[in-house]
Amino acid sequence: MRTRNALVLAAFVALTASACRDDSPTGLAGTPRDGRVFIDNFIASDFQAFGGSKLDAVQLDTETKYRGSASLRVTIPAPGDPTGGYAGGAFVASAPRDLTDYDALTFYARASVAATLNVAGIGNDNTGNSLYTAERNAIPLTTAWTKVVIPIPLASRLTAEQGLFFFAEGAEGATGYTLWLDDIRYETLGTITNPRPTLAAATITTEVGATQNMTGLGVTFAVAGADIAVSAFPAYFNWTSSNTAVATVNAAGRVTAVSAGSANITASLGTTAATGAVSLVTVAPPATAAPTPTYAAGDVISLFSNPYTNVAVNTWSADWDQADVADVTIGGNATKRYTNLTFAGIEFTGAPINATTMTHFRMDIWTPDAAAAPSAFKVKLVDFGANGAFGGGDDVEHELTFNATSTPALASGSWITLDIPFTQFTGLTTRAKLAQLIIVGDGRINTVYVDNVLLHR
Repeated sequence: MRTRNALVLAAFVALTASACRDDSPTGLAGTPRDGRVFIDNFIASDFQAFGGSKLDAVQLDTETKYRGSASLRVTIPAPGDPTGGYAGGAFVASAPRDLTDYDALTFYARASVAATLNVAGIGNDNTGNSLYTAERNAIPLTTAWTKVVIPIPLASRLTAEQGLFFFAEGAEGATGYTLWLDDIRYETLGTITNPRPTLAAATITTEVGATQNMTGLGVTFAVAGADIAVSAFPAYFNWTSSNTAVATVNAAGRVTAVSAGSANITASLGTTAATGAVSLVTVAPPATAAPTPTYAAGDVISLFSNPYTNVAVNTWSADWDQADVADVTIGGNATKRYTNLTFAGIEFTGAPINATTMTHFRMDIWTPDAAAAPSAFKVKLVDFGANGAFGGGDDVEHELTFNATSTPALASGSWITLDIPFTQFTGLTTRAKLAQLIIVGDGRINTVYVDNVLLHR
């Protein structure tokens, strides 16, 4: 994850604009349309290292340079380096720049060994709120200086941009290496033509009221006769919904499901239509509560179910998971609603459950997302073993997957009762100290309603 971690290069602190080579096509440093990022010993921005990176990776080098008096030397750490797992960060201007005059960000690069630069790009101001990020991936590097071109998807959008340049790179194989960067600037090349924008085709099923950010966007340009592809954030594009009564889409590519139905979401880059479309199917949230279990109370250990007395649960969304949970009421019945579900940790570690006399695990789920084949929903139970604590070598667990062909089958827009014999959890060889339940989406299932989480016999 990229986090704001400001690092102003010490070598630049005492330098001023008058020390730089005066070859900028836009005039003096500090003008709103200045395209320079780093040239010789001039840097028109703060370098902010990304979280988890080697904080001192970037230094001024007066020995190795493409031209002029200096370059930036980047030390790529070897695997396991305690000073950081990779090198990377963003060059962020202190005030917004108008970059609409340019068609590319360019720089010169060389490496101590043949390597591949993971990513370099523009429009990342390291706040987490960047709108106009665009990047080029897997850039080949050699031991000779090479000019790298990153085409700007739509320069007219960059009227006030502070994220001038960013990069990230890890070790090549088992060792680190040295990367040099020089003459980082915005240019008008005039050789960038034939934009071919793309939107990754997808079918998404979601519920009314939910939002969805469009992803999978890119543009391929002809640059002096050779194709260069960049990925781009949605704000570069113009967005259209074929049915605004069903779904709307804003300028940043955020889709809101308005009512049940279907709509196609399409995009264009300026006047050029993007190939591909997102087919959106929206369904109303559950109109009725989950079916009510009828097991005798003495045969049930309930974590969450209205008809029974529930045991203590420490959390329905552990601090190590990737999910949001809310308590909602459906048909007068308390229900858990998970959104942005990657995986959710439900923990009852404070009082692990002895389920040795129980024969089944039950959970009722409802999702609008299962139509996006091949969707899958997973359930994992974890027993902490005889010591009742995480780790120690005696923990056991087992995960089951449910999809369109499983029993029961996964489906959209209806309650599904997962009533699973413990014999199917073959890896769960002990059940005297059950302490965790983990539910997992597969990247397609993002919203899940959950009720009647219990063990029974």
